[in-house]
Amino acid sequence: MNDTDQYAEWDAAYVLGALSGDDRAQYEEHLAGCARCRAAVGELAGLPGLLGQLSPAEAIALESGSGAVEGAGGPFADPLVVPEPPASLMPLLPSVLAERRRRWLAPLAAAAAALLIGGVGGYAVSASRGAAPGAPPATVALGPSRLAFTAVAPSPMTAVVDVVPTGAGTELRVECQYAATSGTASSAGTSAPGATASGAPRRGTGDGGYTGVRYAIWVVGKDGREMEVKDWTARSGRIMHPSGVTPWRTSQIAAVEIRLADTDTPVMRALVV
Repeated sequence: MNDTDQYAEWDAAYVLGALSGDDRAQYEEHLAGCARCRAAVGELAGLPGLLGQLSPAEAIALESGSGAVEGAGGPFADPLVVPEPPASLMPLLPSVLAERRRRWLAPLAAAAAALLIGGVGGYAVSASRGAAPGAPPATVALGPSRLAFTAVAPSPMTAVVDVVPTGAGTELRVECQYAATSGTASSAGTSAPGATASGAPRRGTGDGGYTGVRYAIWVVGKDGREMEVKDWTARSGRIMHPSGVTPWRTSQIAAVEIRLADTDTPVMRALVV
């Protein structure tokens, strides 16, 4: 098994925040040098938002279906039956994900529902599972939502953001990394001075190509407003953890963007649905 095969199934767990700290660090180190896995993470960018549309009852149904995985014993002996999400939600996912969903959506949804209900990694949706008939709906406790960024312009960056509702608004915890490379990215479109369209400095930096570029976290409101939350300076081959708080409620945010700080040009975007 080669290195790529070893990590081929880690993308969904990474996007859902289900990897342990050690595994996440190991996977991010791998992502820095693997374009294929970075693309796979990008394809799943809409999955946390899609799962966030589920009600507690739907999440429990995804977890248990009419039974469990075929071959299990006891009360879970029946084959797992997992409903697909409503068709109206599928446009939230990249088209490639929609094309592949019938092949692996059921087992992934079951695993994701277990994460949502069980609270693995702190990204939880809790629900009462034995309430008396006629009781009011269970309260849903929402934790942080982890979203994967997708590239708006060609970029060597891999990034996720934890969107955390707080009393002061919404905290955004971004985790990003650049592929360590001695190559030079091609130039296209609008660029910052001395940088390619992806924000990477041009040939001659001698540091892997990305150190010194300034980026910023922006939020885009559902009403069209925009706000800068945090800026930072990139370091090639290093994991960066810029974070900041916006006074906007999570329900007011349509997207989180990573932009070139000098030009406000979007580089990556994560939709908050």
